[in-house]
Amino acid sequence: FSVAIPSAIKVFNWLATMYKGAIGLATPMCYALCFIFLFGIGGLTGLFLGSLATDVHVHDTYFIVAHFHYVMMGGTMIAFLGGLHYWWPKITGRMYSEFWGRLACLVLFVGFNATFFTQFVMGSQGMPRRSFNYIEQYRPYHQLSTAGSYLMAVGFFVVAAYLVHSLFRGRRAPANPWGGGSLEWQCNSPPPHDNFAQPPTVGDPYDYDELEYDPRIGGFVRRAAVGAMP
Repeated sequence: FSVAIPSAIKVFNWLATMYKGAIGLATPMCYALCFIFLFGIGGLTGLFLGSLATDVHVHDTYFIVAHFHYVMMGGTMIAFLGGLHYWWPKITGRMYSEFWGRLACLVLFVGFNATFFTQFVMGSQGMPRRSFNYIEQYRPYHQLSTAGSYLMAVGFFVVAAYLVHSLFRGRRAPANPWGGGSLEWQCNSPPPHDNFAQPPTVGDPYDYDELEYDPRIGGFVRRAAVGAMP
């Protein structure tokens, strides 16, 4: 229960951050939304394990397996992929395909839930974990979970394929493809030696009104910020 309190606070923080925001469904944002959903399920199902009345029933079942993977893989791995896609243009100087990026995110999301949400159902019905065999009533759930794992594997292969492809055939990334206001987006992609040829102008990293889209470079540039500090 003590773990659930800060976890719930963070979920509400993330949702409040998006409130009334101009949300663009680029690939990194798709992963961020998936992360919030999956991590939320992982956190909520932890409450069942903290309550003695329900933990007696689901302890050492596939419910534990599903809960663990929603927190560690649905949380950590999906968040890592979101960060990787967000900073990939800055790291490599190349843009990947947004179509394939969003498609792979969808495939991973569907495959992940087919794999592990099914295990919540199995666990609630008494399927024990660490068992080499299972009775017939659980066969459809195992088959669906296995199919979901194959779909998830396809999603990971697609991610690897278009990221590697972008290294050789991707278009050159502008300095600020996402319109970010933080400091790393104020230099070229990838960053040159010593990052900045001259001291950059630092404004408010949260004031996205200072940014405007420049069609010549296919990205965002900073307007002359009022009261910007060097």
